[in-house]
Amino acid sequence: MIQKASDTLNLTVQEYTDVFPSPKGEQLIDWTRVETKLHNDMEWTQEGAAHVAALARDYGVFVLRNALALATVFGVEDGSLGL
Repeated sequence: MIQKASDTLNLTVQEYTDVFPSPKGEQLIDWTRVETKLHNDMEWTQEGAAHVAALARDYGVFVLRNALALATVFGVEDGSLGL
């Protein structure tokens, strides 16, 4: 059974907050660096790191929050891509 989405999300946000400092002011996000850290430090595959970074960059919180809600309702834990 999938953990309560809000609990999982809060833990993951805290974990990523510890790994990725927030950009300050006009500082741009280096998405290549994000992918590298996801792969090297967070144990994502290179393909998975690229997909996760692209999802965050391209869709943002609004769309992903709704996708998380749907995945939770339908019990989709890891998805079909196997990342």
